[in-house]
Amino acid sequence: MSETYTAYLPVDDIEKDDLVIARHLSAQEAMRIACGYDDGWRVRLDEEDHDSFVQYTWRAHANRKDLANLPYRNENLQATVVRSGQAERDRTLGMDMIAAQFLRISHRYWQGRIESDEAFDKRVKRVAEKREVRRIDREIATKLMDALIADGYTITCDLQDTEHEFERSTDRDGILDYMWQVEIVEMWAHKGKKRGWLRLIFDENGWDLVQDYTTDLEHIVDPICEPYLPWNQPNANELDHWIRVLALGSPDDVLRIEEMLK
Repeated sequence: MSETYTAYLPVDDIEKDDLVIARHLSAQEAMRIACGYDDGWRVRLDEEDHDSFVQYTWRAHANRKDLANLPYRNENLQATVVRSGQAERDRTLGMDMIAAQFLRISHRYWQGRIESDEAFDKRVKRVAEKREVRRIDREIATKLMDALIADGYTITCDLQDTEHEFERSTDRDGILDYMWQVEIVEMWAHKGKKRGWLRLIFDENGWDLVQDYTTDLEHIVDPICEPYLPWNQPNANELDHWIRVLALGSPDDVLRIEEMLK
């Protein structure tokens, strides 16, 4: 079965879905969508007879002014096909060869993208995973801010900057709104003469949002974060924790391994 393709308009905002124009397209169908999108290009296929073979030349010309000055506005793609005696079959084969070339450079012709259905499905999966990480990040961060403020702490962040974004603040919504715009947050949590420190790194794995903190904040951080840890999940045995341990059954195993390594 021939590979099929998805034509879509990508969206930079991870919270929004890509605009899918069509799926399960042949290469030629995908090429027609890219060229015809927003009436961008008019195309022509020329044939040149060379006795035992036919040379096909695909020509694209810009319809719109904003495309007229592109360096490839009159680009030609070519395919040479051994003549079979069946003109329609030869033309289809030639267009398949041209479409394969076009898909590698389709981004030149429109603002959309063309990917194999398989590649697009992987993209959708990656986006879903990133959204879940973001959901967990925000859930943990919100619980942390609520717990700290409820326990009488004020927040100073961001410590990497010469001027702090917030200083001894209890503006829970303002602090959270700031967090959603950055990747790394460092903060002091003040309570009377006590001062604890936290570093949050977003868009990693979600459960590891709190990358480091001082021990005097353990009583707040640990109860919030521990339920999210992979090894505390109901399906922990199915998850890959990136740790591999070689377990030896007996002292004889050590001798066997030494022998294998010789």
